[in-house]
Order: sequence, then C-alpha cells, then structure tokens
Amino acid sequence: ALRRELRGKVGIKISAGEFPRLTVTRQRDNDRAKYYGPYPSSATAHDALDAVKRGVWKEVLTAVGQQDIQLDAKIVVDSSSTDQTVPIAEVYGWKVIRIKRQRFNHGTTRAKIVRCLHWRGYDTVIFLSQDVVLSFPGALKKLVDYLWSNDIIGCYGKQLSMHEHSLDAWQRERCYPNFSHTKKLRDVSRLQLLTPFCSNAFAAWKVAPVVKLGGFPKTMFGEDMLLASKILNSGGSIGYCANAIAVHEHSCMPWNLFLRGKAIGYFHREHPDLLEQFGKPAAPFKRKDFIYIALPFAIKSFGYLYGSVREKVVPWLFFLLLWVLLTPAIILYDFPLRDVADRYAPMAEAFAAGNWQFAFHPRVTPLMPMLAGIIVRIFSFDGHLACRLAGAVMLTCGVFPLYWGCKRMYGFMIAVWTVALYIGCSSLFRLGYYGIREGGGVFGVLLLFWAAVKLCRHPEKWGGYLGFSFGEVILLTVRGDLALFAAVTFVIFAFWDLCRHRHPLRTLGVAALTLLLLSPLLAYNYRMIGYPVAEFRQGIAMRAVCSKFPSLAFLSNPSPRLELGNGMSREEFDE
Repeated sequence: ALRRELRGKVGIKISAGEFPRLTVTRQRDNDRAKYYGPYPSSATAHDALDAVKRGVWKEVLTAVGQQDIQLDAKIVVDSSSTDQTVPIAEVYGWKVIRIKRQRFNHGTTRAKIVRCLHWRGYDTVIFLSQDVVLSFPGALKKLVDYLWSNDIIGCYGKQLSMHEHSLDAWQRERCYPNFSHTKKLRDVSRLQLLTPFCSNAFAAWKVAPVVKLGGFPKTMFGEDMLLASKILNSGGSIGYCANAIAVHEHSCMPWNLFLRGKAIGYFHREHPDLLEQFGKPAAPFKRKDFIYIALPFAIKSFGYLYGSVREKVVPWLFFLLLWVLLTPAIILYDFPLRDVADRYAPMAEAFAAGNWQFAFHPRVTPLMPMLAGIIVRIFSFDGHLACRLAGAVMLTCGVFPLYWGCKRMYGFMIAVWTVALYIGCSSLFRLGYYGIREGGGVFGVLLLFWAAVKLCRHPEKWGGYLGFSFGEVILLTVRGDLALFAAVTFVIFAFWDLCRHRHPLRTLGVAALTLLLLSPLLAYNYRMIGYPVAEFRQGIAMRAVCSKFPSLAFLSNPSPRLELGNGMSREEFDE
C-alpha cells in the first residue's frame, strides 16, 4: 500500500503507529552524487494512534500544511486508531495507510517505510510525532537544510515545552541546547549518553545511508537512539539543528510519568551496551527547579528502575510479600507439633548452646535443627519459634528458583503467575509456619528444577551444576525419605550428561562436590550407626545390602556408637 501511494504523489504524509512521523522529499536534480542546493526528494510520516485524544492533532496537521518546503509525500500510517484521527487526516489531505495494532513496532515499521522510500527514489525522510506542533513555517526547511549542508546521516530539531517549571522543560533544556552541533564518537567523553541521543519525534534522515546501515532496529522504544549509535560506531555523524523548533509536551500525570520511565528502563535493560559504551549523563538540579520537578522526577525514576530491573525486582517483591503474610501466622500460631516440640526445638537449642551431643542424632537429618539453632543463637529466640522461622526461610527462598526457572522456560508473565500460585497455596503456606522440615524439601526440589532449566539452556555454564549439587544436598539433609527422589534425579542427570557430552566428567564433578558437602554428615553417621549414609533408615537398608554383597563390607564400621537393630522406637529416641 505504501508503494502504491508513493507513485509520484505530492503532499502525502506517513505515520507509523504511536508517536513519531516521517517526511520525504523528491530529488529535482538527477545528479544524485551532488547533494547541494535544492532539496532532495522528501516525504513526511506521522505516528498517529488515537492522535485526536492527545488534543493537538488539527494543530499538527495545520502546521505541516503551512511549511514553506515542498513535500512530495505526506502519509499517515495508522495502527488502528479508535477516534477521529484518520478522518481528520484525510480532510487535511493526508493519505492514510492502516495496519493492525499488533503489527506496529517503532523500529520495524519505520524500517519498512524507509526501504519503500528508497525503492521509490526518495532521498529524505522526516519523522514527526502526532503531538509535535511545528513552531513556524520554516521549521522543516531549516531541518532539511541542516541535514544536507553537513556531513551527517540524520539530525533532529529543537523541542520546547509549554510549561516553564516542569520536568519536561528541565529535560528539554538539557537535551536540546540553544546551539546547533554535530556529534561524533569522539564526543563521548564530553556528552556521554547524549552522544547517540536523537528524537524521531522531530527528526530528518538521509534515506540511502540509513538503508545501507540496515535501517531502524526492531524495538518498541528508542529506535532513533539505536540507529544513531550504529551510525556513530560506523564512523558517521549525527546532527542537532537548534533553529528548527517545535513544541512537544509529555503528560505530567503520575501514571504516565511512571510508564514513560518504565519504557526507558526496559529499553536500557534490553540494550545494556549503550550505557556500557557511553555511560550515564549527569543530571544536576538547579535549586530553583528542584521544588517543581523533584516529585515528577522521582516518579519517572521509579518507573525507570522498575523497567530496567523489573525481572530482578519481582521475585524479591514476592519474597517480601510471602514474609508479610507469614509473619502474623508465625507470631500468633503457638501450638507446636509433636515432632517440633520433642525433636527439632530441643536440638536447635542444644545446637545454639554448643551441646553437640544433643544437637545431632542419626534419626533426624541436621539441616532444620542447624538452621533453627543459628536463629536461636543470633536472636535468642526459643527453639519452637526458631523452627517456625527456619521453615519460613526455606519456603520463602523457594520463590527464587521457581521464578527464575519458570521465566527461563516460559517467560516473565508465566513466572509471575506461577509464583503467585505458589504463595497462594494454603498447604505450602502452612509448611512455612509449622516449623517442620517439609519446607526444606520443597526448596530442594525447586532448586533442582531451576538447575535442570539452567542446564538445558546453558549447559556450558557452571551455575546449573552447582545448583544441582546444592539441591541434592538439601534433599538429603532435610529428610531421609527424599533419598530415593535424589537418587532418581541424579541418575537422570547422569544420563543427560552422558548423552549430551559423550563423557561423564561433569557427572563425576557434581558427585564429588555433593559428597564433599555431605562428608560431615556421612562421617557422623559412620561413627554413630556404622554406615556412611544420611539418615538412620538408610543405615538399615545399607546393612541389608552389605549382607548380600560381602564385597561392600568395607563400608561398615565394626564398632558404632549406637546399635542399629531393626529400627528405633520413638521412646528409645526420646531417651
């Protein structure tokens, strides 16, 4: 449709969705090697999604119509507006290209426009936003003059704010100075991130060089800055024309400030190379401006922070939310379960007091008593409260492997909903304040899940192998009856490693690390019950195996401290 509209038509404007616009001019002189004097062919493109709702759509179209430069094409590419944007644009003589909203992308939409213009022989493209009002009839002429009178590929004009004391006015003062200049890569030390700064809200580009560099990259924000960075890194220059002036105002409503800050933060999170190469620009406040812009700046900064580190902040927010929900239950719930009252709590207090004889026993895996004992030692709580806090720690820590595993496998929103369901599960929630060991088992399983996802996506990185080893250790030290599950997962891991890498070196490394971490527990049980296992019941099973296979007799201790027998009653354990 765009190619049909560009067949020799005059006075057509192009728009690309939500914010910017485009202008292109046709070359009158057939000698394309000489870009002097008369303007190359030009066309203008507008982003006009629901432009009427922004309040200045007619003023924008009127201002472009009053310009003293001849435009060969004025086209609006409309991404499914729901107001009167399209009819008004047609009344003012603009040609409208409609696209589906879900197909709009700030980068790719403009890239397609520029390619079509290049194919039709246009030399210049001017992008505008549907809320940018040109200040005087010579604005576009000065912008295009500056573009073709300098050795630059693109340039942008000066934008002013209507309100003197506003965040917009303060930012415009920093980004749009009163003097024109060109920017090269050598200016990074002076301008920092302002070096690749450019605004397609009011900018002109030479079509052929832009197409040669690959056009605007795919992005929903900052396509102008990404292209400018590419131009600078290729040895080219970007210009700023302070004599081409337009009025452009952003909403100062808190929610809009937050959303804009979020978009900028997300943009920098997706393109960290910009900050790495150019650095952050200084943002000094003038004392007289502080009272006017402090709050809007804080709101926008919060949005930026959320957008830039959203994926890292969200699990911490869930972690804190789970603690907020668990804290009242931990404080108010004062009915200790029997296992907590006569096993874990006394052992935790003994661990805190350094009474090792009563802090450990082969019948109880040590992770819960040790964690609760550390809490008793640090905060001087009683053993029962410490056990409940230890259970809450294990349950809340499960948020992180669950979130990151689901995010890497299914994406951000699925991860968020999964963690929300995890927090809302009443059965799991009760594990967090009962003070029993099951919360640790849940954490160990989730850690194995995260390790499996990590290994499948990045088998060359060591993080997944460490996570798998720690998950195995947690399972074996939190509950003895999880040993079978831990063994099955290790067999699956060994099979995957052998199939993928054709050798078991990584499996051997994980096994060695797991045994190293378990060695204190294995040594303790070897001394106490005669076998290097994680728990009492595994010792009974190990004795049966050694009786059937005498060659394994070297694994047994002939003189253990405790008689293994066929089992141990609760009364015997309590004694």
